[in-house]
Amino acid sequence: MKRALVTGATGFIGHHLVQRLIAQGADVKCLVRSLTRSADLSQFDVTLVQGDLADGPSLAEAVKDVDVVYHLAGLTKSVSDLDLMQVNGDGARNLAIACAQRTCPPTLVVVSSLAAAGPTLGSDLRVETDAIHPVSKYGRSKRAGELAVIEFADQVPTTIVRPPIVFGEYDRDVLHWFKMLQQLGIHLTPGLRNYYYSVIHADDLVSALILVAENGSRVTGAAEDDAGIYYAACDEVMTYSDLGRLIGDCVGRTRPRVIRAPMFMIWGLALGCDLWGRIRRHPMILNLDKAREAAAGGWACSAAKLRRDTGFVPAMSLEERLRQTADWYLRENWL
Repeated sequence: MKRALVTGATGFIGHHLVQRLIAQGADVKCLVRSLTRSADLSQFDVTLVQGDLADGPSLAEAVKDVDVVYHLAGLTKSVSDLDLMQVNGDGARNLAIACAQRTCPPTLVVVSSLAAAGPTLGSDLRVETDAIHPVSKYGRSKRAGELAVIEFADQVPTTIVRPPIVFGEYDRDVLHWFKMLQQLGIHLTPGLRNYYYSVIHADDLVSALILVAENGSRVTGAAEDDAGIYYAACDEVMTYSDLGRLIGDCVGRTRPRVIRAPMFMIWGLALGCDLWGRIRRHPMILNLDKAREAAAGGWACSAAKLRRDTGFVPAMSLEERLRQTADWYLRENWL
C-alpha cells in the first residue's frame, strides 16, 4: 500500500486528491497549517501533520515514512508579492530539502501552473519544449518553485505538472463564472480578440498526478530540459467566449450574453479590485496580476506528452465535466 503526503490538502484540488488516494487504499498524511481549520478532512481516514512550508522541522516530520509527496500547497493570488515568492518559490525549495534529507527520498510530484511557462499566441498549443516566459508575478513565483525543486533532481525523484485553469466541485474561484451566468446571463470576456484556453477538471488532474507518480519521467538538473515536466489538460480547447456559452448552457442559460470588455476597462477594474484588496488585506479574484495574464494572449496547452508517457485520458468530455460541476454547485446550494 502506497504511503502519501499531500500538501495543500484543504484546498479544492487537495480534497479531490485525498479522496481518490483513500479510495485506492493509500495511507494518507496531510500537511496542514491549523488543525482547527482542517475540519473538512475529518471525514477522511487521514493523518494530520501540523506544519508550514516555511518550517523545516515540520516538513521533515511530514515527509517521514512516505513513498510519494504530492505538493499542491501554494498561493494563486496575494496582496503581497513577497508572499507569493515565499510560499510558491521558497516553500517548494524547503519541501525538496526535507525530501532530500531522507535516507531514501520519496517521489515528489509538484503541481505548478501553465502560468509558470507563459501564454501562447493564436491557436498554438504550448508544449513542454517551448521557451519559458511567465508574464505575471504569480507565474514567476511558480517558475521559481520549479527551478528550486530542479536543483535537487539528483537527490529527489521529481516530476512537475503544469495544469491550466482547474475547475470542479469545491472550487470557489470558477464558481463566480457559473454565478454570473446563472443569475445575470452574462459572461464577461476580457479583450476584443479571440484567444484559446485549456482547462481541466480536478478529478482528471488528480488522475494525471497519480499516473506521473507511478509512471512519469523525472526532472534532470538542467532547467532547460523538458524531462519530468508535463502539461495536464482536457482535450477540448476553446475561446473564452465559447467556454462561457458552454457554462451558460449547463446552468440553464442557453443564450448567455457575451460582453467583450476592452482591456483598458479590465485594467481599470483590476486596479480598483487591487486597491480594495490591499485595504481589506484580502486578495480579490480580479487583480492587476490576473489582468497581466488576460492581456498576454491565450492559455492553451497540449497533454500529448502526458498521454504518451502515462496513458492519461480525461474520464469525461469538457461539457460533461462542466455539467457535473454545475449540478454539484446546485445540489450543494452554492448556486
